[in-house]
Amino acid sequence: MTLVVLLLAALAAIGWHYGDRILGPDAPAEATGQRVIACTDSTITLVSTPKARRPGYWAIAWPGGYGRTGPLLRADADTVVTHFERVSGPPPGTTARLAGFAFDAQPNTWLRVRYDEVGVPSRIGRMPAWFVPGPDSVWGVFVHGRGASRAEMLRMMPAYIGLGLPCLVITYRNDVDGVRVGDGRYRLGSTEWQDVEDAVRYARAHGARGVVVAGCSMGGGIVAQFLRKSAERDFARAAVLDAPVLDWADVVAGQGREEHIPPPIVAWGELVAALRGRFRWDDLAQRPHAREFTTPMLIFQGDADETVPLRQSQAFAAARPDLVTLEVVHGAGHVESVNVDPPRYVATLADWLTRHGIGSRAADSLRHP
Repeated sequence: MTLVVLLLAALAAIGWHYGDRILGPDAPAEATGQRVIACTDSTITLVSTPKARRPGYWAIAWPGGYGRTGPLLRADADTVVTHFERVSGPPPGTTARLAGFAFDAQPNTWLRVRYDEVGVPSRIGRMPAWFVPGPDSVWGVFVHGRGASRAEMLRMMPAYIGLGLPCLVITYRNDVDGVRVGDGRYRLGSTEWQDVEDAVRYARAHGARGVVVAGCSMGGGIVAQFLRKSAERDFARAAVLDAPVLDWADVVAGQGREEHIPPPIVAWGELVAALRGRFRWDDLAQRPHAREFTTPMLIFQGDADETVPLRQSQAFAAARPDLVTLEVVHGAGHVESVNVDPPRYVATLADWLTRHGIGSRAADSLRHP
């Protein structure tokens, strides 16, 4: 009997621990790891690494500051030299972090635009948000991904700002800047979509005559749930998803394989997470529900994404070719399409929005991040 009790206790502990990993939230990545050799006002020299050698435009962060890099100037086996602009804080020290965005960036520092800190009334309390004003009557509502911050969305916003859309960059329950609810864990979009609904109602109450809802990674999955379930979904004129999680069970299984976690442990963790979160995994897979969508969608997806498989977006787009436009960016990893080729990203997005009757400024006024 004692052995049985111990085995059951161990099984419960394993399920709870893996359920925690599935539900998150995730700690932000530390700003260390990339060696910095030297920097000037316009260039930075890095130790050659796969990340440092990538073409495109990237954020670089260090303790107390951040900046932007790209395009590459030269690279060899030992060093990489790239254009560099210090945005905030002192010059970088000996180590930094190269990533798609700078976690602590704000609209005034990264985009050099005026913004307001606002509180969006919601059923869970006042949600912190950034508001960048614009002359158009259609607003952009932006939903960042898991383990990220609102700053993740700044690299996508120049197209929207250039077209005159007011931009509302929201938080949601249990994220790094958001309102804590319950056990502090995510529900992978099964409840967070309600926070998007409240943000859309805020936009409507403040004069918006429609919204474009944009989401990255888990934020894309949250937006998909909103577009399926919300009473406000018809207020969404369009949606833009970047590397969206459209099948959570598939993502969790893939992460388990990558980390060599036995499939029975993954399945047990999924069961525990679903019980704790009071959701169904089949409800978090969008392709079987494809006929329920009515909103035009543009999906950006990198073919080198190791977090969310390209096949998810391909299957969803194939199921609704009348609604979904899929833009595959070669060489882009997870939520990196805009970093790999900013001009293409901005032009594609601006053209798609314009063709859907959204935007009050000419697309040629746009500038890339």
